[in-house]
Amino acid sequence: MKKHVLSFLICLILAFSLMIDTKATPSPMPINRAEAENVLGKMENVGRTLSSLVATLWQQKKNTQLGIDEPAETGELYYLPGKNGAIKLRIDISAPTKKTVVITGDEIKFYQPTIQQMLVTSIKGAKNSQSFGSFAITFGSVSAIRTNYEVTFVKEEKIEGEQTSLLHLSPKQPTPYKGIDIWISHNSWLPIQEKLLETNDVTTIKLSNLKKNESFNVKALIENFAPPKATKIVKG
Repeated sequence: MKKHVLSFLICLILAFSLMIDTKATPSPMPINRAEAENVLGKMENVGRTLSSLVATLWQQKKNTQLGIDEPAETGELYYLPGKNGAIKLRIDISAPTKKTVVITGDEIKFYQPTIQQMLVTSIKGAKNSQSFGSFAITFGSVSAIRTNYEVTFVKEEKIEGEQTSLLHLSPKQPTPYKGIDIWISHNSWLPIQEKLLETNDVTTIKLSNLKKNESFNVKALIENFAPPKATKIVKG
């Protein structure tokens, strides 16, 4: 279950963490990496004025070896950036099965109302988990991404009529994930599509109806989130 939860979150958190401001100065590099730095710089500029983000989310996992698609999931995303990667994030999946994921700083809550259960874990604690450990580093800042991934510019491409830049992230150390592809919109310089690449699986996440600096009740939706009293709490 933990690996499934993280597969659901990893691309989103990674993409948003790329927008956190950093003072690191890149060194000379080949043209594809230089272009990647140009894109990251524009994302960072957006991040400096981004106080919140609300978006519609679509995600689906596919087994490329067997050609089997899992049911696509749709829902809403609420995001607030934070210093040093300490973000606040809520994802409400409405179909095909209701579920809610809430992240505040280091804490992750995964609530499944259909089985009246909520998993509570931490990003730091996940480093000791075989399922989570190699991914925990992606919940960090731009400097952490640059330290742990080779970021390259692949090409410019239209996604549903919108011009984007495709970046590929290759882990410098062995992980269960071969890489991550992120499509950055030229209109907003925000991510609108991501693909998490495993050996036999590909998870695709799409964001639409992006609303920057949208007001919402942070305390009710994220900070004070609590399931019904009858919910079973599982800590891991």
